Amino acid sequence: MKKKLIAMGLAGMMLLGSLAGCGGGGDTPPADTKTPDAGSSADSNPAADKGNSGDKLKVAISMACRDQFLSTLETATVEAAKEAGNVDLTTFDANNDISAQLGHVQTCAAGGYDAVIVNLVNTDSAPEIVDLAGDMKVVFVNRLPSDESVLKDNVMYCGSRESDAGTMQGEYLAKYFKDQGKTEANGIMIMGTLGLSHTVARTDYAKKALEDGGIKVNWVFEDTADFDRAKAMDKMTQVLGDANKKFDFIVCNADDMALGCIEAIKAASGEVTVPIVGIDGGATGCKAIQDGDMAFTVFQNPVGQGEGAITCIEAMCKGEPVDGADGNILWIPFEPITKDNVSDYYSG
Repeated sequence: MKKKLIAMGLAGMMLLGSLAGCGGGGDTPPADTKTPDAGSSADSNPAADKGNSGDKLKVAISMACRDQFLSTLETATVEAAKEAGNVDLTTFDANNDISAQLGHVQTCAAGGYDAVIVNLVNTDSAPEIVDLAGDMKVVFVNRLPSDESVLKDNVMYCGSRESDAGTMQGEYLAKYFKDQGKTEANGIMIMGTLGLSHTVARTDYAKKALEDGGIKVNWVFEDTADFDRAKAMDKMTQVLGDANKKFDFIVCNADDMALGCIEAIKAASGEVTVPIVGIDGGATGCKAIQDGDMAFTVFQNPVGQGEGAITCIEAMCKGEPVDGADGNILWIPFEPITKDNVSDYYSG
């Protein structure tokens, strides 16, 4: 429970204004980190013996963007590096620009870094990043590469199994309708950025779990909101303006989008009367559950992912296996949150 509540505290502190979307936090890195310009060399020399000497490991993390969840993950990685004591961590923000992220990796390779942690802007770009990394260790965090064959030798992934999150959403809704004696319902699906592997997995497995649970769903509206709260609010406002679109529930690939839908509904009618489900389990999502506006979310552990990425780096640089890893993947489990257990995750 301690880690869960710590994660919520971090989420509350980090860049609340970034709820409008990725990159909303600007280019300012967290305190006590260094952010050299892409293409420049770093200031310090690489560790002489890749983790076997007294020198610190020279490591960088390239974030796809800095929305609320990813900012918390970044902060957790910074804190984990400090606690490790042997990791000198530099942070970069790609601001959703693939070219910028590739530049970050080139900068690190040229600067003699031991390793780079990458939160992918585009999950298809992993092979190119591995090529650019050269001899550096690479840990992809939070976003699984589309081509998992890159996960070998000096390359790992640390994150959560996205299919589990979608499955949990679908199972919750299937039980909800079954308890009401229903086998059919009208649904709305608000997706994250199209083409990203986690968008696909969360969407497909939520639908599959509903079907497997015996609920026939008529999807009256499906669209992307790019994990953006304001965009989700706009999409939901469009739906509410169409009298022909009657719906019984809303599935969102992330809490921020669920919160945007809630805002639109409240602006139109003042009350949420259908179950809305999200993913992330951050402070704002948990508060929405406590307030009765959101029915269910799935806790994605940003602290666990950040700490796990540093654990992978340390072990790889020492040439040791990563405790608890499944081959070249360190899974950080998703956890379901409802009104019955939300107090375990949020103390606000």
